[in-house]
Amino acid sequence: MRVAILLSGLLLASCSSPGLYAGIGIGPNGVSVVPVATARVGGARVSIRP
Repeated sequence: MRVAILLSGLLLASCSSPGLYAGIGIGPNGVSVVPVATARVGGARVSIRP
């Protein structure tokens, strides 16, 4: 997990319009939180979810 966080930070630092969000879901097993990193790379929006 630490590698994913470090990689996301490096990706966000090198791109334009970086963002880091927490995707929150509610299901039968309770609440889950999934981090989502987004950035604009060459005119395209790229999202990474572990």
